[in-house]
Amino acid sequence: LSKQELFLMGGSMTTGNFEETHANILKSGLDAFLEEGYEKANMRRICKSAGMTTGAFYKHFTDKEDLFAKLVEPLADKINEIYNYYEKESFSTYGTEFPVPKEKILKVLELKQEGTLKSVEFFYAHKDIFELLIFKSYGTKYEHFLDKLIEIEDRNDWSILEMIHGKENADSIMTKQSVHIINHAFFNAISELVVHASDKEQLLSMAKTMSNFFNAGWEKYRSP
Repeated sequence: LSKQELFLMGGSMTTGNFEETHANILKSGLDAFLEEGYEKANMRRICKSAGMTTGAFYKHFTDKEDLFAKLVEPLADKINEIYNYYEKESFSTYGTEFPVPKEKILKVLELKQEGTLKSVEFFYAHKDIFELLIFKSYGTKYEHFLDKLIEIEDRNDWSILEMIHGKENADSIMTKQSVHIINHAFFNAISELVVHASDKEQLLSMAKTMSNFFNAGWEKYRSP
C-alpha cells in the first residue's frame, strides 16, 4: 500500500512491529482480493504472503471480511460524502421556483459534470481500493454499494423531473425505468473508466466526454 492509501485508511506511518505487520496484512489482502475477489481469496495465502500465521492474523482483524472492510470502508465513506455534497448543491440551486428557469437547469448540469470530474480523479488516485469496492466485493456488505448509489440517483432525478414538469406530468416525460437504466449505464461506465484508464489525462478526457453525452440527454428531458 502507498503512504497515501495507508493515510486514507487511518493507518500508521510508524515503523513499529505491530504497525508493520498490520500494513503487511493490508497489502497482502489487497493483492489477494484484487486477483481473486473477496469470495475466492484464501486466508491462508493472505497470511503466508504477509509472513505470519493465521493465529497472528486475528490479533489485527476479526476475520477476512473485517480485513476487506478496513481496506474499502474509508473510501466508501468518502464517496458518500462527495455524493451528498453535490446532491445538496444541486437541490439548493434548483430552489422552489416553478417553473424552473432554463439557466438553473443548466447550472445544475454544470455541477453534475464538475462532480463527475472531481470524483473520478479522486477515485483514480485510489484505483485499487476503488476496484475492490465496486468490482471485487461480492459476498461482503459492500457488494451492492454501487446499486445503492444508483437507487439514490434514481430518486433524485425523479424528484427533479417532478420539480420541473410537475408531479402529474413527470411520467409522461420519462419513465422511472428509463431513469434507472440511464443512471445504471452512467455509473457503470464511469466505474469501468476509473479502473481501465491508462493515465489521468485519458481519464479526465473520457469522463468529460461521457458527462457531456449524458448531460445533453438530461438537458433535453429536464427542459420545460
